[in-house]
Amino acid sequence: MGKNSKRVPASAIARGKEKSVRSKELPTDSHPSWRFSTVDKNGPFAWPIGTKDELKIVGKLHNFDSMKWSDIEGRDHHILSADSISKDAIERLQEIRRDDDIDSIFSFHLGGQKRIICIRDRNVAKLLWFDPGHKVCESRKK
Repeated sequence: MGKNSKRVPASAIARGKEKSVRSKELPTDSHPSWRFSTVDKNGPFAWPIGTKDELKIVGKLHNFDSMKWSDIEGRDHHILSADSISKDAIERLQEIRRDDDIDSIFSFHLGGQKRIICIRDRNVAKLLWFDPGHKVCESRKK
């Protein structure tokens, strides 16, 4: 080795245990949390800000607060399969750059044809759309 060569300590080459970040897994069957900052304020399924419908939505979500996800999920409230989502909804997801979340689109039945659409991320419902005409996932029932 020449004068200008630097020696690399053996401890830098042969490290013992590598450190890793450990994160606590969040339970998927906890109570829901609501994220309103994710609502889509434009497009065909715009959130009804400041309307009577928004008050009904907040009331419905308030009722769900004391429930666990396993109590909520069922026939009326469920994940939407990717192939059941309408062309308009897929196009809007692409426009707002949320099309990566298509496998976690969740639908809450509000009453009649009205639906609340969100992106479910474990226990968090990232509220997205108000669907008064059941157009995000059109019913196949006649």
